[in-house]
Amino acid sequence: MIKTEVYQIRLDSNEKKQAFAVFKQLGLTPAQAVRMFFRQVVLTQSIPFNIENKTMFTAAPQHDIIPEENHQDLFLELDQILNAKPKT
Repeated sequence: MIKTEVYQIRLDSNEKKQAFAVFKQLGLTPAQAVRMFFRQVVLTQSIPFNIENKTMFTAAPQHDIIPEENHQDLFLELDQILNAKPKT
C-alpha cells in the first residue's frame, strides 16, 4: 500500500473558488488536480507550466536591465540548475 501524507496550504478565497469551479467542470476533485500537478512535477522534473515575472525587467532602473541577447544564457543556466539531478 502506498503511504500518503496530508499537506495544508493557504489559498486566496476567490482564487480557490474559481479554481475549484474549473476542477468541477473538468470532472476532477481538488485533491485529484493537486495530485496530477505533483505527478507532472515528478515526471518532468520541472514545473509543468511557464513561470514568468512580467515586472522583473520593467521595475528595474534602465542600467540594471540585462540586454535581451543575454536572456537565453540566463534562462539556460536557470534550466540547468532546476533540472540538475541530486547527488546521491
